[in-house]
Amino acid sequence: MPLTAALAEFYWSQLPAATRVLDLGCGSGDLGRFKPPGTHVYGLDHNAAALKSAENWETVKRWDLDSQLTLPFDEGYFDAVVARDILEHLQKPWNMVAELRRVTRVGGCVLASVICERGRRTWSDYTHVRGFTQSSAGQMFEDGGFKVVGTWRMGPVPLSSRARMIRFVPYLLWLPPFGWLWTSSYEVKAIRTP
Repeated sequence: MPLTAALAEFYWSQLPAATRVLDLGCGSGDLGRFKPPGTHVYGLDHNAAALKSAENWETVKRWDLDSQLTLPFDEGYFDAVVARDILEHLQKPWNMVAELRRVTRVGGCVLASVICERGRRTWSDYTHVRGFTQSSAGQMFEDGGFKVVGTWRMGPVPLSSRARMIRFVPYLLWLPPFGWLWTSSYEVKAIRTP
C-alpha cells in the first residue's frame, strides 16, 4: 500500500533527529520521497520493479528479507529503522528484529507496523505468515533487546489522511466501535538499548 504524504509526515514525526534511516521493505520508496531535508534513506526490498521507482528517492538494494542473511550494513549504522508492513511476511521475524538491533545505533529508534491478528485482515493476503497482537508485537521487540516506548493501533480511517488528521487515528481507534471497524495494524516504537 502506498504511503501518503500525510502518513509519511506522521512516521517522520516519530523519528526526530534521524539522519540515516533504513526503510525495510521499502517498496516504491515513498518514505524516501517524503523525507525531511538532510535525511538519507536506504531501502531494502525484494521487488525489482518497485526498487526502480524507489531509487529516485532512496539508496536501494535488492534483498530477500526472509533469507536469514546478515543485513548489508555495519553495526550501529542507522539512527532509525522503519519496518512498515513487512514483519508479518517473514518466517522468523524475531531474527530480523535481532538484525535491526545490530544495525541500529544505541539510542536509535525502530518504528514497525505489523498486521493485527484479526482473521480476514490477517489472512486476506496469502503472503502473510502470521498476525500479531499488540502484546506479541511489543514482546518480540523487548525479547530482541529493544525498549518498547509505545504501541498503538493504526488503520485506514476515512478522510484522516486527506484532512491531515493521522496523528489522531491512534486515539480514535481505542474507542471500541472504531477500533473494530478500522484497526488493521499495530505500530511499535522501540529504542535500541546498550
